[in-house]
Amino acid sequence: MKQVGFEKINNKDVFNILTEPEKKTNKLVVMSHGFRGTSIGPARSFVDFETELLKEGFSVLRFDQPNGGNSEGEYVNSSFNEWVDTTTYFAKKYLDMDYKVALLGQSMGATVTVVASARAELTDKIECLILWVPDPKSTFNKNPDQIYEEAGQKYPGTFWQEASDSDFFSCLEKFKKNIHLVYGERDKYISEELRNKVMDKVKKMGHEIMMLPGQDHGSWKFDVAQKVYQEGLIILKNSFN
Repeated sequence: MKQVGFEKINNKDVFNILTEPEKKTNKLVVMSHGFRGTSIGPARSFVDFETELLKEGFSVLRFDQPNGGNSEGEYVNSSFNEWVDTTTYFAKKYLDMDYKVALLGQSMGATVTVVASARAELTDKIECLILWVPDPKSTFNKNPDQIYEEAGQKYPGTFWQEASDSDFFSCLEKFKKNIHLVYGERDKYISEELRNKVMDKVKKMGHEIMMLPGQDHGSWKFDVAQKVYQEGLIILKNSFN
């Protein structure tokens, strides 16, 4: 069963899709897409993982962040802080409806997911974090007042400044439950040094890392993606027990 529509958040209509399994269990995974992404995920990975999650009784919420995808606004007005607000809003909405909630994010969506989990409304209430190639943006050194362009989209430098100021690593340390961290060995967007810093932190917190040999930042090979989904399912099942 799907519920497709728009929700008014921070005075913008935000596109979202809630998909429920045949037998509702009130276990929900909220998926946050990456920079310039949409609610389908790279190579339709959010949709494909959703199919596997539904088989196991999980509900899934996918959405387009404000100013992107089907949501209201122009991309040039995108704000990292607003992305965190939106992810937090959806997680809290379903927590208040007595769902148990896990957060999944890809790339900057994974960074958003970590920061949202540390918000007062969500602290100690999220069952699990699934982090696909998070980008801490702790090394941001561009002009935040400038407008940049990437792959046909214009965006403000303030987006990256807000991401850097969010203090990813401090937020990550605050999360006390299960984390599933995935990186591609040949990530072209995140430096090896920064990836190692994230992986070392997560290992010290007692969690295992899934490194994908030969894979890039997103759009992983089909068979590789299936393994990521299955490993993620194992973590989720253990987290909701």
